Amino acid sequence: MGKIEGTACWHPFWDGRSYCYDFCVEGQRYRRSTGVRDFEAAEIAIEVAKGVHDAAWERALSPFPTFAEAARLYLAEHGKNRKYVARLVDYFGPVIAVDEIDPFTRKQCKVDLRKPGWADGTARRQIAVPLMAVINNAFGLRPETIEDHVRTRILTPEEFERLIRVAQDPPKTVRDPLRRLLKMIAFLIGSGATPGEMFCVRAKDINRATGEVWIRGEERGAGKTKYRPRLVRLPKRAWDLIGELPSEGRVFLSTTGKEIVPDGERGSTVIRQFHKLCVAAELNRDEKEDKQDDGYEKLVFYSLRHCSATWFSAQVGDHDLLIDRGGWADAAMARRYRKRPAADLADRLLAHGWNFR
Repeated sequence: MGKIEGTACWHPFWDGRSYCYDFCVEGQRYRRSTGVRDFEAAEIAIEVAKGVHDAAWERALSPFPTFAEAARLYLAEHGKNRKYVARLVDYFGPVIAVDEIDPFTRKQCKVDLRKPGWADGTARRQIAVPLMAVINNAFGLRPETIEDHVRTRILTPEEFERLIRVAQDPPKTVRDPLRRLLKMIAFLIGSGATPGEMFCVRAKDINRATGEVWIRGEERGAGKTKYRPRLVRLPKRAWDLIGELPSEGRVFLSTTGKEIVPDGERGSTVIRQFHKLCVAAELNRDEKEDKQDDGYEKLVFYSLRHCSATWFSAQVGDHDLLIDRGGWADAAMARRYRKRPAADLADRLLAHGWNFR
């Protein structure tokens, strides 16, 4: 028996065994038995079908996401419990919203999905915990974890000398006839500036007579905060390695002589060239070895800022001066960059000509 002509889309029909409903709400089809198997109980079947229809529209118009949508967001953000979350998505289906999963529903889910022989801890770990993780994440109740990627690798004076020697005589894989990479690494270790700040330095910002450089803070790519604009003085050894610089415009150029605009959107071949220098100096692995997951930390341009802070602190020891020099907002941030130096680091730096005092 089909639907009665002129009735609502949700109106139940008798299929020979029970009253069923078959309708769509916002593209989602609802088709199943009402559970009413008595042909004479049509009024009850009507109430059931109408209740399902009304709930479907309430769900469709609800501001809350479905559990399936919330699960996709959770997996995209955190990627945890993937297998367990997939079982939960299958259990709740594509239409149940997260706000519909009340304490009773959660308990029922735990009972239904629990396998024979499971301990309470197993059921909690594989059902209850991932279920609440998805729900809490959807409602913004899950505290966001910030993974701290503080660099820990610091070059010793001896390692940096190896890098200098390679930069002075680059391998054939690095096209740097004017030794521009040498100027960059000497400036970064001597000033403690960021790579973005370095690329914004112009000829008029340099005072060779005093060994000072004005670090800009007002333009894109240079660290646009009120803490960054500052004057820093480089050790003599850094200036000796830097040598001649352009007399106008930006002074730290690419190995092909082009200006580098640190806008945060475009990459630079200088990064790749620097990595090649580090590989040649046996300070970095080549690309194939770099894929090993053994805690190895790759040396990058920004590593030199951490290294400079540590070297400066080892010789000067004035934390307030370190904060001013690095342009940090507070002492806590400066401590992230200043690592614990070896007791003889200051003397070893002097032995290699580095004097930050």
